[in-house]
Amino acid sequence: MSKIVCPYCFDTFERKEVMFRCSNESGCKKGDDPELHKFWGTSQNECPSFRPKFSLGSLFGSMPESANCPQCGQKSFLVICPHCHNRIPKHMVKEKGYIISIIGARSSGKTNYITTLINELFHYGHCLGNIGTTASAVANKPENNTQERYERDFFNIMYKNSKCPPQTDINDPKNRIPLIYELGQQGKSPIYLVFYDTAGENFANPKNIASNVKFLNQSDAVIFLLDTFSIPYVHDKLKSQMGLSDIELKYDKIITNLITHFEEGDTSVRDAHYKKPMALVFSKIDAILKNEELFQNTAIPGMSLERNSSFLDGSGVNLSDIDSISDGIRAGLNSWNEQNFINQMENHYKNVKYFGISALGGMPDRTGSINNLRPYRVLDPLVWILHQFKYSLPIVK
Repeated sequence: MSKIVCPYCFDTFERKEVMFRCSNESGCKKGDDPELHKFWGTSQNECPSFRPKFSLGSLFGSMPESANCPQCGQKSFLVICPHCHNRIPKHMVKEKGYIISIIGARSSGKTNYITTLINELFHYGHCLGNIGTTASAVANKPENNTQERYERDFFNIMYKNSKCPPQTDINDPKNRIPLIYELGQQGKSPIYLVFYDTAGENFANPKNIASNVKFLNQSDAVIFLLDTFSIPYVHDKLKSQMGLSDIELKYDKIITNLITHFEEGDTSVRDAHYKKPMALVFSKIDAILKNEELFQNTAIPGMSLERNSSFLDGSGVNLSDIDSISDGIRAGLNSWNEQNFINQMENHYKNVKYFGISALGGMPDRTGSINNLRPYRVLDPLVWILHQFKYSLPIVK
């Protein structure tokens, strides 16, 4: 039986090893939980954590539905990770969800992408086989549950205030809290998607990778966001027209560091990583599509801002459209003198697809305001990954 991955600490455990936390907030004695304290770096005043009493079901790897607190005797349904003691959704333990990691450099627009991706998933799930999306309400504190965090830190800023959410702060503890969503489909077991928004700085320096790559090892698929403006050829074409500053970090630096890390490590971990679906997602692609005259023979074939994802109108998922866009991005990279990047990716990763997206549909103005938000193909990478997971999508033949 496959092990469960904690979406916080990314340690694994078997269902029979699950722990519980007392839910009697007013009647049970609280105290500092040493494992939570260790994870968050500060004192965590919580009700007791405990292991359930032995049951015959544990011999067969099953998880108890509830457990009685040994201190106050009240029945609890609150499931926690046996390693870090963070609360996790019970059904995620019972069903074992998929974990999708999103990685990107600071300039790649990763936070903008996550904001629009989730909103598009809520709005267009009915076009993907009537997928229903539910945000997890489970967290150690109510203000940290997925719905509260998404609305406060992402959605309201972009969709109500027309501003870009702040970039991931490497020092902010709340960015260690994953966004957890359940995808439901009639007659199917739910799939849990965990979006772990990690700061790209964790991977820019090779010395930091070993301590930050743990979540990547446990991910089932990776969405790697790449800053199109950090491709030297593209940067030179658009620099004067768009007022771009000099490239601080070349678009492929982080992924090159990751490959080096895996090549020098455990071969079984390396081979497992290279087999995972890898979506190489080039952000801000609208800037190229709007300025094709600057690129002439080096524009992206087959892409147009007038032709968004094929499934948004309810006509179904056209896999040949996704393949065509991937081929177009690959051809663009070739014409931009990035053949080495293509060879590097395809010589290591066994399941690679190229994507071009725009989270905003255009650049914010000088005040940072977003005018006429128009997400472009932001769901394509996720749809492709769901297809890799054998999810039931309305495929157009």
